Amino acid sequence: MKPILFWDFNGTILDDVHLTWQIETKMLKERHMRTYTLEEYKDMFCFPVINYYYRMGYTFENETYDDVSIEFNDAYAKGFSSCRLMPGFLAKIKEAIQKGYDNIILSASQQDNLNQQCHQLGIDQYFSYLLGTDNLYGGSKIDMAKDFMQNHRINPARCRFIGDTLHDKECANAIGIEDVVLVAQGHQSRKVLEEGCDNVAESLDEVQL
Repeated sequence: MKPILFWDFNGTILDDVHLTWQIETKMLKERHMRTYTLEEYKDMFCFPVINYYYRMGYTFENETYDDVSIEFNDAYAKGFSSCRLMPGFLAKIKEAIQKGYDNIILSASQQDNLNQQCHQLGIDQYFSYLLGTDNLYGGSKIDMAKDFMQNHRINPARCRFIGDTLHDKECANAIGIEDVVLVAQGHQSRKVLEEGCDNVAESLDEVQL
């Protein structure tokens, strides 16, 4: 059987970091809350996303997390066309295919959105599966990943994982994948990544397959 390469989507394949930060900044300004630099954003961002909102200063006393999530997702959908693929992705995915990997996306994005965005970017052809969540709230991918591994009887020893957040490593480890590389060009800074992962690359170009 082929080895499997799991890919995170947002911040790993899709360069949506600036769009996310710009939306968050606009929402904070509208609420007369403190805003953060892009570097501060990368130091603060975490999963589950509700904890990141608490870090930014949201209390959800006068609005719910659902309300904030819907506002963010509406703005994200409107701005998605400005996003591009991460530098080095196309070369790396083609290298992975050439080396015999089955490629699978494992994302916290809602499934329909993930399908549509991958099709719009013209990259769905490279992947055997696009695995998204059943909600818009940026929760954990772990349960979904466990179900997929069990249902397809996949041996984690023949899997690798590429992501851009510590949650990606947490998710990979939870399903038995030890071969994880985190790329510091996404939603978390290299400093944050190195606190929880000993295999951090500066870019996809540096990732060894």
